[in-house]
Amino acid sequence: MGERAGDRRTRAGALATIGGVPRRIALSLLLAATLAGSLTAGGAQATGHTTATVYEAFSYHGVVEPKVTEAVGYCFTSSDVTRRDDAWRCLVGNSLYDPCFSSPFSFGIVVCPIPWLGIATEISLSKPLPKSSSHTAPSLSLQPWALETASGSFCTLASGASNVVHGQRLNYFCGRAAKQGLWGFPSRKTQPWTILIAPLNAKVLKHRVAVVRAWM
Repeated sequence: MGERAGDRRTRAGALATIGGVPRRIALSLLLAATLAGSLTAGGAQATGHTTATVYEAFSYHGVVEPKVTEAVGYCFTSSDVTRRDDAWRCLVGNSLYDPCFSSPFSFGIVVCPIPWLGIATEISLSKPLPKSSSHTAPSLSLQPWALETASGSFCTLASGASNVVHGQRLNYFCGRAAKQGLWGFPSRKTQPWTILIAPLNAKVLKHRVAVVRAWM
C-alpha cells in the first residue's frame, strides 16, 4: 500500500527532531556536551600549560617570603630531593625537613616550605650549616621537587628507597592517604608536561597525568 502524503510529512517531521528538539540544534548540543566532557576529563592534558617556578624562600635582600611557623633545629647535609646549592636536609627533633632553603643575606635560619600553601617552617639553626655537596645554582633546568597535577594532587619528591617499574622510580608521593603516586620525572616534550601515575604497588605503568605547576 502506498504511503499517504500526511504520513510522509509526519515521518519527515519526526526525522527532523530528536526528543521534540530540532535535529540540527540537538546534534549541536550533543557535540557541545561531548566536548565539555572531554575537557572536564582531560582538558588540562589537552589545553593547559605547566607553570614552572624556581622557588624563592627569600627576597633579594634576605627577607623571608612565606608565612612561617618557627622551630629550632639543624641541617646535616645537602638536600636529597634537589641539587640546588642553597637546599638542605634538616631535623627538628625527630621530624625531617627536605628541602629547606638558606640565603646568604639571612644568617642562622633556613626555610622549609609547602609551596602550594604559601607557608613554611622557619628553622633557627642550632648548628652552622654543613659544607654543601652541590654546586648547582637554582634554575628551571632542575627536576622539580614538588608538583601539582591536573587531578588536584600535590606531590613531593621522596628520597630513599622506592619501588621501580620498567626503569621508572616511584618518585613523588601525594599525601599519606593517596593510593597513587607519580613515577619518574615529568616529560617536558609537550605543554602541559605530563608524568606517569599509578598505584604505589603498580606492576605496569600506562597512564599519564598533566602537571599544572612545578617547583624547582
